Amino acid sequence: MSLKLFDHHIHSQRSDGTVSLADRAKTVAVRPHGVSDHYPWREKMRDDDDVLRYLDDATMLGLRVGLEYDLGVAPPLLASTRRSLHYLIGAVHQIEVEGVHIGYDVAGQYLKGRLGGRPFPERDRWSRDESLRRRVLERTLEVVRDGVLDVGIDILGHPTFTPLQALGDPETSYPIEWQERLIELCVGNDVAIEINESYGVPHTEFLVRARQAGARFSVGSDTHFALGPLDRTEQMVTAAELPHARFLDGKRVRSAV
Repeated sequence: MSLKLFDHHIHSQRSDGTVSLADRAKTVAVRPHGVSDHYPWREKMRDDDDVLRYLDDATMLGLRVGLEYDLGVAPPLLASTRRSLHYLIGAVHQIEVEGVHIGYDVAGQYLKGRLGGRPFPERDRWSRDESLRRRVLERTLEVVRDGVLDVGIDILGHPTFTPLQALGDPETSYPIEWQERLIELCVGNDVAIEINESYGVPHTEFLVRARQAGARFSVGSDTHFALGPLDRTEQMVTAAELPHARFLDGKRVRSAV
């Protein structure tokens, strides 16, 4: 594996990962990485106090520390807590559209190959309801905009992960105009666009548009298990001809909100 860019998106037992912080610290020698557990996460990551304990425990082990902030869901953190982190990833895992909750778990399992080879079970629903697709995309932009402007995220995690990604060709599922608006939001506010190994997003055409717009990028294996190779990420970086100099290296470049 030749790709040695800093991996920002790694989970531990402090949320839904299977590996302890101490064991995560041991693999930094294999590939430079931090930890960025889910916020919020049940009884483990509920508030500022939990986050600050996590930060202290991980930094004592020599790890760089972020969070995967659940955009549209997470309770606010104090500005001082956000500034204490080395970086902050914002990601969308679910949204609410006109009072209706839409979860992404089934699509996520499909994209990760965890449905035993079965087709995406919600395909018919999403394929035939163009109005729902449009509303989901608009709501996604709203939630991300709040994360960029109000929360102060440094990295947009798995940027095009929605149930639409599971329909097939993302260049069809995500209108070019929508892609450009999302890219502009990130570029205009110096927010890095994550290349996510686990979900395989964003697709090549999106990454090329982002490169041409002057975007920054971030590597995110999004592993919850042992540290693995970044084969898919390396292929995505190569296909879109992304310069390594445009990747974050474990610390924020924009001013924390």
